[in-house]
Amino acid sequence: MNHATFSRKGGKVRSPAKTAANRAKAAAYWNAVRAGEKPAPRRLRTPPTPEAVANMLAEYCRDVGITRLEVFGSTSRGEAKRGSDVDLLATFANNPGLRFYTMEEEMAAILGSPVHLLTRDSVEQMSNPFRRESILADARVIYHG
Repeated sequence: MNHATFSRKGGKVRSPAKTAANRAKAAAYWNAVRAGEKPAPRRLRTPPTPEAVANMLAEYCRDVGITRLEVFGSTSRGEAKRGSDVDLLATFANNPGLRFYTMEEEMAAILGSPVHLLTRDSVEQMSNPFRRESILADARVIYHG
């Protein structure tokens, strides 16, 4: 029995035609990547350290009116692994309005890692006390402007 024909789910045998089609599709994709017709898949990176995050986002914080930026979660604890996101708490001088919803993407572009952005007020008002205390226990100030 050819073990290459087993699928990952349920141990059912995949048809030889389906296997050949999948291999042809994969070969075509990688040929297109090598030819520059398609972008290469993004490889997950380890997020920057809190100190690097502070240096990279200081100017951005001044520009958008963030008066205090804190990091929490795995990045704060020094336990971030490949593919981890950077969890941030922001305090604003003035209400940023709808711009708040684009800030995660803008910060992620600067850091090169996914960002999860919350406001400190929203965390302090969380109805789940365990989640609130967990976030606030890890919070570490990285920018104060």
